[in-house]
Order: sequence, then structure tokens, then C-alpha cells
Amino acid sequence: MRVMEQWAPAWSAESWDKVGLQVGDPAAPAPKAWTALELSDELLANALEAGVAMLLVHHPVLFQPLEQMRTDRPETARLIKAACSSLAIFAAHTNLDSAPGGVNDVLGERLGLTELTPLVPAQDESKAKLVVFTPPEAMDAVSQALFEAGGGRIGDYRECSFAAVGVGSFLAPENSTPYLGRPGQQEMVEELRLEVVIPAGRVPQALEALRRVHPYEEPAVDVYKLRQPPKGFGLGRVGHLAASEKAGSFARRAANELGAGWAHLGGKPPESIERVAVVGGSGGDLLPQAAAAGAQLLVTGEARHHTAQQAADLGLGILCLGHYQTEVVIVEPWAHRLERELAGQGLNSIIEPYTGGVDPWQPVVPEEE
Repeated sequence: MRVMEQWAPAWSAESWDKVGLQVGDPAAPAPKAWTALELSDELLANALEAGVAMLLVHHPVLFQPLEQMRTDRPETARLIKAACSSLAIFAAHTNLDSAPGGVNDVLGERLGLTELTPLVPAQDESKAKLVVFTPPEAMDAVSQALFEAGGGRIGDYRECSFAAVGVGSFLAPENSTPYLGRPGQQEMVEELRLEVVIPAGRVPQALEALRRVHPYEEPAVDVYKLRQPPKGFGLGRVGHLAASEKAGSFARRAANELGAGWAHLGGKPPESIERVAVVGGSGGDLLPQAAAAGAQLLVTGEARHHTAQQAADLGLGILCLGHYQTEVVIVEPWAHRLERELAGQGLNSIIEPYTGGVDPWQPVVPEEE
């Protein structure tokens, strides 16, 4: 869960989304985990048979409020069975769409796009800067406590901090037992100002952690909310083809690359295209943003009928390759990245992709007369 928060943090999910641990005990061991697109009866049965402790799925299993938990209804029977079997289920949905290296980056790369940038950049990283004043000899313990609480992460760099030397002054009460100085006397001591960036949601845990190790009775702490545009986060991607390609040829190649049994090309794409936007899943609503970004074609999973008409009015094309096909591309890269990240942090878990999923929509082939 910590590794996923570092890669695809919950703040980057859409406000309506439901992400994170949805079933299970966050403190339970996870010696074996699978990544998958969505929960199904087949996935659940195979995971339990294989001794999987945790499923990481793209589509949340809990999205709408539940009114009943019944074993005679498949959608809740799966949750009950997972919970009774101590199988944890974790969802990474629009945050995995938005994150660098997530669904849309993988989709764009699979279709041969380069120089990928977010189609709709994320606006707020929801991070804070925590500043604490500490004696020099306590800096290592305090900074380590903040790192373990989730602080000090800037991009792919970890354990980042800044420290400056200064002089602190205080007057301790008569009945106190200060770490430095004497009760009832004004003191001036050398201190370090330690600064660490931290997700805003982790501030309470960080404060608790630093107070456990800080030698002062009353450590001085400042917390500042940061508003910085996050690099690489955002919905969709837009990029370039290595060489211009006819729209029809690109559509056939894209459908073949993703194994899309059906594909629909709408709108009014130019004869040759060079700049393409991609949005995994249901991305027709981002058509205006694709047009504004100079895309000549938007590739997505599904879109409404009128979106194709809107694309024609805007002078670009829209290619629908299937919700399943445009998102299942993440399952294997997801597992491989988690495996690397966990190993790099000294954590031992077997992470495997579940590739037995099936598109719930199947094309109907007309019978030959």
C-alpha cells in the first residue's frame, strides 16, 4: 500500500473515485499478490486456490454505497468470500490512470507514441512541508521517523530533506525537565531547522512519529500547505507518432496491437495523422481537451454516439477500441513495477499479473449465408 501511494497517490484520483484498500486488514502480511483489471468469480477462485493474499485491481469493487451484503447476490457474495478468506482487495483507478507510468502512458507507448504529456494536467498535489527544530544529535532519528511516515519523497527521489543551522531561544517553566538548559532560565541553543515534504494526508502520522523520537518536551513544528503543479500527473496523454500515418492504417494497427475484436472510427480525422491523444477506458468526455492539445485523433475505449458528431465538428477523429482493451494493458507492467519497487525497498512479496481476464463485451460475427 505504501509503494502504491508513492507511485499513484490517492490525491491524484478524481474526487468521485473510490481508491485504496477496500477489503482486508492493512496490517496483514502479503507474501503473494496479483494485479488484475477487475474482480470476477474466476479471478477470485483462482486467487484463493493459488494462495494469493492481496489483489490489486484497477476497477474498484466498492463504488456505490452498499445497502445489503448478501451471499445470493454475486457482487456482494464475492466481497464476503474474499473477506472470510482473508483476501485483501486494493483498488487503484483514476489515480493509476493519472500517474506517470500508469494506464495512459502504457497505452500511448503500446500505440507507438513518443513525447507523451498529460492531456489534462493535475492541478494540486495536496502536499505539505513539515518543518521541525531539533538539536543536531537528534536529527538522524527525527528525519528517519519522518521518512518512515511517508515524508521526503520528491518524484523518484526518497529521503529528501533540508537542514539549516540556527539559534533557538526559550524559557522553560520552573516545573519542567528540558532536554537542554535549566528550568526558569532564558536559554539560547544551537538547533537545526529540518524541512521535509510530505503528503498532506500523512501529516498526523508524521507528527506522532516525530514526537515519539524527538528529545524535546515540546518540539516546535510548522506545517505549510504546498500548491505545486505535479510533474507528469494528469488524465489522458497526448504524443507524436514517429512518422505520419494514414488514419485508417493507424486504426487497424492499433486494434491489432490491443487485440480489439471490434473497433469504431468516427469524427473527421485528416488523411494523415501525427499527433494522437489517448484516454484508457471511457474517455470521450475529454474530446475538447484533445482538440485543444492539437490532437488529430483521440484513442479511447468507448464514447457516446454524439461524441463522434462532436469530433467531426471539431475536425478530428475518435477511435474506440474497447474499455477492456485500453485498460488491461496496465496489468503486466503494474506487476513488474511493483516487484521492482518492493525489492528495492527490501520487501519480499511475489507479485504476478493475472492475465486470465475476459472482456465482458464480445463481438458478434454474422453467419455466412
